[in-house]
Amino acid sequence: MTYHGAVGNRTGERTGERTGERTLYPTLGLRELKKQRTRATIVDVASRLCARQGYENTTVEQIAAAAEVSPRTFSRYFPSKEAVIGALIEETSEHVAGALSHQPTGITEHDALMRAHVEVFRAAEHGEPGAMSFDRVRGFLQIVNSSPMLSLAAFTFRPDGGPTASVIRAMAARMGTSVHDPAVRILFDTWAVLMAVACGSPDTEVGDPGRVSDRIESTYRVFARLWQPWHPGVSPDQTSRNNSD
Repeated sequence: MTYHGAVGNRTGERTGERTGERTLYPTLGLRELKKQRTRATIVDVASRLCARQGYENTTVEQIAAAAEVSPRTFSRYFPSKEAVIGALIEETSEHVAGALSHQPTGITEHDALMRAHVEVFRAAEHGEPGAMSFDRVRGFLQIVNSSPMLSLAAFTFRPDGGPTASVIRAMAARMGTSVHDPAVRILFDTWAVLMAVACGSPDTEVGDPGRVSDRIESTYRVFARLWQPWHPGVSPDQTSRNNSD
């Protein structure tokens, strides 16, 4: 057997003894693959701990111990607890950006963002193929709910892109404009307010992506109602039906 890897001769090939088949390993070496697995484990553990005991109550030492690495090893992958959360926000944004790519073009950009987020959270809830892990989504939601600053980092526009760069680029492409267009900033900053309301309500169970998805949809219906004169006694559901007629 012959394969490409991090060890072997100068060509990157090494002959085994069992068969004459040639197997091509990924271009990443074994050491790099191990690093990626360790990094993923740290993010997984941080997600679970934050979902279970809250972001503020979770320490680097706890994350390192649960991931079975030393604090020094942890620091080689992430300079701080906040950096781990940034990686989790970035992963969520990449999934949302993917969901945005197949949203209908005949709906508003706020509609598209709402549908994309709900799609990602419900896919995790149901364990669909290719979805984010349920624990990571629970951790993400717990984290953004527990800290106003992290909530802003997760949803608002940032000129440098930050951990949400992928979804900002995806939306700008959908709109056919630059990420620096004021419309893109307005879109994401208003979306951050919607998500803060949806995730920050006292009766919201942030550990349940399904219930959070319900809250996002109901909060969005209130937002849509504000697009026309406010009529007391008219429910958001009635407004949504009127808008769709």
